Amino acid sequence: MNKRTGEVNDFAVHSSVPAAHGLWFRGGGFTTMGYAAHNALADADLSVSAYKLFHKMCALQNRKDHGLVIVESQAKFAEQVGMSQASVSRGLKQLAAHGFIYPDGRNWRIRPDFVFNGNGAAQGEAVRNIPVGTPDPYAGGRTDLTVIEGGNEGPDEGEA
Repeated sequence: MNKRTGEVNDFAVHSSVPAAHGLWFRGGGFTTMGYAAHNALADADLSVSAYKLFHKMCALQNRKDHGLVIVESQAKFAEQVGMSQASVSRGLKQLAAHGFIYPDGRNWRIRPDFVFNGNGAAQGEAVRNIPVGTPDPYAGGRTDLTVIEGGNEGPDEGEA
């Protein structure tokens, strides 16, 4: 939701491709992201640019060194993701502050218990290597959202 205008955007992904065909594309595997990770990303107070950057980073991650996003220079990285350097800089800071990514030298690594491209053994090893002190993206919940109970029921009898 845009805090200034009140506009609500639907970030749901819709596809006409059957699920079985969605598992592989362009000859490569897919990146997995669990429900808790989707919820944590949705609940994080991130800018639209940070969301865009995160999704671009998921697509750019190194397929052999799971989760590694190589950044030759911030200028080239900004060009690669199609964003301004200032937006990339702010987005990286926001994503790191929420624990979705963490620095790996001058590169960045996507948190492997959040989004991962690879097998379970590789993911387990990557999770064990998350640096101590990296923020936990699952820990925080947004305080500016209110959960309204009973949203799944239909109208009571007699109500229009």
